[in-house]
Amino acid sequence: MAEKKNVPNVAQVKRWNGETGQYWAANRERHLAEHERLTPHLFSAVGISPGERILDIGSGCGETTIAAARAADGARHDSGGFAVGLDLSAPMLEVAYQLATQARVPNVSFLQGDAQACPLREYSCDVVISSFGVMFFDDPAAAFTSIAQAVRPSGRLAFLCWQADTHNELLSIPIRAFRDHVKLPSSAVGDLFFDSQRVTRLLSASSWRDIRIDALSELAWVGADVLEVMRYVRGMPTIRALAASLHDKALAEQVFAALAAEYAGHQHGDGVWVQAAAWLVTARRA
Repeated sequence: MAEKKNVPNVAQVKRWNGETGQYWAANRERHLAEHERLTPHLFSAVGISPGERILDIGSGCGETTIAAARAADGARHDSGGFAVGLDLSAPMLEVAYQLATQARVPNVSFLQGDAQACPLREYSCDVVISSFGVMFFDDPAAAFTSIAQAVRPSGRLAFLCWQADTHNELLSIPIRAFRDHVKLPSSAVGDLFFDSQRVTRLLSASSWRDIRIDALSELAWVGADVLEVMRYVRGMPTIRALAASLHDKALAEQVFAALAAEYAGHQHGDGVWVQAAAWLVTARRA
């Protein structure tokens, strides 16, 4: 009988190749807008140079990977730099391939896999980046150790991760409307990344040094108006599950009405804006 392999991150593989991955792929442009003011901090911190080899962890629909590939290419387009996007989600990677083809960026590729069991060769990249893609490992220590092995000595790491929901309206507003009616699910991103000291200890023990963690707070656009935002929120798999768990359609509509009223308080002339709080983490390979 063949030996049964221990596949890591089974729950996240299922999640991001199922309804959640499909929903994120379908709402790619909205999520891109939500991160629009945070992503420049990532690229400013990492400072990609022409000729560098970039690994983008949790690359999703590929926008960050494509931007990294362009930065690594250089003005003359002969630097040899390239970017690889690594993600669990087949639905999102399908979109990434399409975007890269449409953008005519030749020095980018995508790979379906889990960085927790990183499939790249030792010392095969100069820089690792991630835009909210490192928060879903079931064994973060194993993941960051595996990632470090793929980076050359003194190579750079830079990633964005969310701060706690108490500081982050982007994540907390849709969830807390249900707080008084059902038991809320545990955080999808894990409490570890909410705590900058725990992140520092994690990286220090995983072959990283010169660790720096900066708090970011930016406004995030979540929709043109409350009606549009509510259509999106009602379709979120997590919110749909919470609404179903009430077992009371009338109560669910009351909760959604309260949620819409909260978003109305964030309505401005150019759309609905909420506060997004993130950590910007940088480090070097030991």
